[in-house]
Amino acid sequence: MKIKFDNSVLISISIILVFFSVVFGFSGLRWVIGMALLFFLPYYLILDTFDLDKDEKVIFSFFIGLGLTPSIVYYINLMLPSFRNSIIITFVIITLISLSVRFYFRKKTSSY
Repeated sequence: MKIKFDNSVLISISIILVFFSVVFGFSGLRWVIGMALLFFLPYYLILDTFDLDKDEKVIFSFFIGLGLTPSIVYYINLMLPSFRNSIIITFVIITLISLSVRFYFRKKTSSY
């Protein structure tokens, strides 16, 4: 089951973005977009290859992201003592892993 961006999803996303931009300004908007990109999207792409419901993928990806991403950033920061660079490297690593998992499973299922 693929996520369909119908009107309710777009309205919900726009309400969230407007709320955070009005209440917290541009930094709040950056925070929400950063949370979605760093904690949610890569793990959702990984879980999207498995046969789970949409709501399960959303909840699991958020909590897996909350558990794994800070740990990965911490350990990269031990090797490379720059917090900003550790976050960028973690984002690149997780995104590459999620895209390779999607490519591997898509290639594997299309060969049958």
